[in-house]
This record gives sequence, structure tokens and C-alpha cells, in this order.
Amino acid sequence: MLNEQQLQQPTEFEKTILDLFKRLSVCLLIIGRRGSGKTDIGLLIAEILHRFNVIQHFASNIRIFKSAFEIEYITNLDDLRSWCVNRKGRKLFILDEAGKTLRRRTPMSSLNIKLLDDLQILRKYKLSLILIAPHEKYIDNATLGSDVLDARIIKNPWNPKIALYVDYFRSTPIEFYDVPRTSVKFDTWDVAPFTEHGPKQKPKFKDRDLEILWDWSHGATVKDLGLHPQQINRLCRKFIREVLEREHHTSHTRAGGDI
Repeated sequence: MLNEQQLQQPTEFEKTILDLFKRLSVCLLIIGRRGSGKTDIGLLIAEILHRFNVIQHFASNIRIFKSAFEIEYITNLDDLRSWCVNRKGRKLFILDEAGKTLRRRTPMSSLNIKLLDDLQILRKYKLSLILIAPHEKYIDNATLGSDVLDARIIKNPWNPKIALYVDYFRSTPIEFYDVPRTSVKFDTWDVAPFTEHGPKQKPKFKDRDLEILWDWSHGATVKDLGLHPQQINRLCRKFIREVLEREHHTSHTRAGGDI
């Protein structure tokens, strides 16, 4: 029977991951087709880092059902910033569907620019990042530079146990043929879009009309609200008129006070 020390001996794959994360802050890209196990291997890496006590705090936009260690659910940049600043020690964030966040087609989008800028700052808070996408062609080119990315893992499209590991600081790629499944239970289909800001809290309105306008301006349809389009038009006219009259009154009051 194996003793505890033997059980803790890392496999070759685990040794490679532990060697990569000797760097204080790591950015790792995992790519592979649907069903290749790219999300699974991302969570396996988190599991390895937890088991060997390399990283203390974990978060992701993946919906987790069951895990032996805490993986916080973070879906926006505001919360990620707060999490990094308020957690001591090393941290790992797993961003699934990264191609939908750091889109190559919109390299100058507000989220792309702020996320790339913030990554450089947040890495000072000992943040490591795993990006998961079907192919690197979906990711903003700026993310793929060696000044940001440390390594990548390419999953075999036909066998989820096979993975190619490429480290930008090593000359020779390594292929692994027996990568195990993670013990973390997660929802493959429930990956939240990563946004710049979290959802806004709905204010409490005394005026029912203002509550309707708030819901409508935040995406509710007239059908959702049980209203006729003309009713929304009348509410908009009423609100705009009140705002303009209030501004007109305020500007006259200011002008009178300057005399």
C-alpha cells in the first residue's frame, strides 16, 4: 500500500504544471475543439495547484457544482479587480470562452483594452490567469504576445487524454498521453459571459412610472411590461418634459443668483 509521501509524488504532467507556476504570475492559454476537454484540463490545473498548496485562491466564470476547494464565481472585471485586491496570497482566475471576451474582431473595444491593461496591474497582486478558447484565432492578438502569455496547452480533438504543452521559455514542446479528468464537477454549458461591469442594482422608485421606464431602458419589452407601445411613448414624453423643465428652472435660478 502506498504511503502518504508516495501518494503526493507528482506525475510528469503535474511536475510540468508545478514548474510553470514557480513563476509568481502566469498566463496560460488552453485551446481545443468542443469536446476535447479544454475546460476540464483548466480545472484540473487548478486542482493540482490547490493540492500542492501553490495557490490559495481560485475563481472562474464557470458554474461549479462540486469542488474539494472553493472556486468563486466571478463574471465581470469590476469584481475581478476587487477580488484580487482583497485576497492575500496567490490567485488563479480561469476565464472560459475567452474568445468571446477578448475578441480579435474588436481589438479596440473598451473591455479588451481595460482587461489587457488590468492584467498587467493585477499580476502585481499575484494573479495568474488561464484563458480557454476553441482556437487562438478568436483571441485578440495583443493577448497572444510572449510579453503576456507564458505557455499554451493544445488539446487533441479526438482524445481528451492527449495534450500538447508549449512553454515560451522552453525550446521543446511536451506531449502528454494520459491526462486524467478533474474531480471538480461543473456545468459544461453554463459559462457566464465576462463583462466590464457587474449587473446594476435596481433602485427603489416611489413613482411607478419611473420603475417602468427603468425596466424598459434596461431591456424589458413592452410585452414584458404588459403595456402598449403608445403607453411607453407617453411615459417617455412625460419624463423628458419633466427633466427639461427642471433643468430650465435650475438654469434660471443659477442665472438669478449670479446677478
